[in-house]
Amino acid sequence: LREAGARQQAAALLRRDPVAHVPLDNPYAVCLLLDRLREAGAEQQAAALLRRDPAAHVSLDDPGNVGLLLDRLREAGAEQQVTALADRAAAHVPLDDPGNVARLLDRLREAGAEQQAAALADRAAAHVPLDDPYGVGLLLNRLREAGAEQQAAALLRRDPAAHVPLDSPGGVARLLDSLREAGAE
Repeated sequence: LREAGARQQAAALLRRDPVAHVPLDNPYAVCLLLDRLREAGAEQQAAALLRRDPAAHVSLDDPGNVGLLLDRLREAGAEQQVTALADRAAAHVPLDDPGNVARLLDRLREAGAEQQAAALADRAAAHVPLDDPYGVGLLLNRLREAGAEQQAAALLRRDPAAHVPLDSPGGVARLLDSLREAGAE
């Protein structure tokens, strides 16, 4: 493949300055591009991508992918973007996937965004749908592990055991474990 010019093709692609042209709406795609630029030794292009401020432009539709981007921004030392994305996510990320909300809570705490994590925990405990027993169990665990006892209690007051669907044996098992660990037998 070397003879076929794969290395030259990669260099030619980078010379076209893809960083200036790619959309910044998909947080997972931004993560991939940042990773690949670094692997290719294209640090200047990675820095240029960060200067375009992906934290202000990515969609918040997938809390799990927002959490991945928080990690990449933190690894890149883009602390202002970490804070900006954490602020946006805490206030506006959709709560329709409790498992991914739980994962985002972890990423916020790992990034040192304690206030944003607390704000998201408040929103999640009060408004996350109770239609995914696995995700609700995961969220309950993450709240407890983070010391967010008030939010865990608020989630329990919504009576997830009475509302989750019973169509997922693994999900029901996860929720049952989480409830027992929380002392809510």
